[in-house]
Amino acid sequence: MITRRDLALSIAAILFCAATPLVAATPEPLAIVHSIYDGSSKREMAFGLDPKERHQYFSKATAALWYKADAITNPNGDEVGAVDFDLATNSQGADVKSYSIVSSKIDGKAAAVTVKLVLDNWLRNSPDDDIVRYGFIREDGSWRIDDMASAADGKPWTLRELLEINSRDRTRSKE
Repeated sequence: MITRRDLALSIAAILFCAATPLVAATPEPLAIVHSIYDGSSKREMAFGLDPKERHQYFSKATAALWYKADAITNPNGDEVGAVDFDLATNSQGADVKSYSIVSSKIDGKAAAVTVKLVLDNWLRNSPDDDIVRYGFIREDGSWRIDDMASAADGKPWTLRELLEINSRDRTRSKE
């Protein structure tokens, strides 16, 4: 005879086993970064410019800020939005010859991954421009990019700062 206790333990075991593959299927930050650079993506435009890709890779807060900045900088949707370059290459269309992950730190709720790029036929004014940093957060059980950072001619930038500046500057100019 099956008791309530046995039934409850069986249900708990089934639920645990059903949930385990879902956790294992969630890509880790290193796997996400590799997927951005390894060429397996059939990307038609620069990383992050496609709203579907933003929803897939970026945190809700960053995606919302990006949508807001785009709505202000490109209200008709017919021109370049708030970000007008490829974040993953920190360029206007450079091809990645190779890349290496030079550091990563992952804890339960946040992660940082730093990538060093070697670009094909592309010269930089500063070696800092060839380094792209990814800041991840854990959101709804998945890792999402919350911010990206690099440098332009040696001057540091972050994605969130760029989006915030575009939102504020455009808003002020309309007042």
